[in-house]
Amino acid sequence: MAAVAISQSGFMAPGASKAKSSAASILAILDQKSKIDTSDESGMTLEDVKGEIEFHNVAFKYPTRPDVHIF
Repeated sequence: MAAVAISQSGFMAPGASKAKSSAASILAILDQKSKIDTSDESGMTLEDVKGEIEFHNVAFKYPTRPDVHIF
């Protein structure tokens, strides 16, 4: 039974290594100090925000699937 568990863990090792690397990248981003000082009140405060945002000529596709347009 232990041999089966060991053989299965060997199968998952590459995925675990990739997950650990991905987690380290995410944590590095989360640990970055923001360039925006959220406690600074010297900026402009908007009274009425409508949320009417328009995008023109925006395109996106994943590098691994350049033939599929997302936007």
